[in-house]
Amino acid sequence: MSGRCSFIKASGERCRGAATGQHGLCWAHDPANAQQRRRAASRGGRGKANREVATLKEEIKAVIEDVKAGDLDRNDAAVMIQAYRALKDFIALERQVKETEELAAEIEELKREYGGA
Repeated sequence: MSGRCSFIKASGERCRGAATGQHGLCWAHDPANAQQRRRAASRGGRGKANREVATLKEEIKAVIEDVKAGDLDRNDAAVMIQAYRALKDFIALERQVKETEELAAEIEELKREYGGA
């Protein structure tokens, strides 16, 4: 099947994707692809957060080494560690928000699939 996807977004706007499935929907809205979309969404965003965590870990190790070597004042290091904690908390918050948005999208998809909405 060809043409434009027949899915209507929450905003009332019609999807602009090309219809590929037998139901006149694009890949992103075809219920047959729901499991693949969930797997892809569950991986989304984690790579960035994991890189950020790894970077913070390396930077904290460097601060510790600099304090041990006497190259960094302990008070300055303490302030830096507090800032790293704040960054860690924001990374965790960002991950929670993304996971909540993904769950909400999955719930909406299930409602559409099973006639709940």
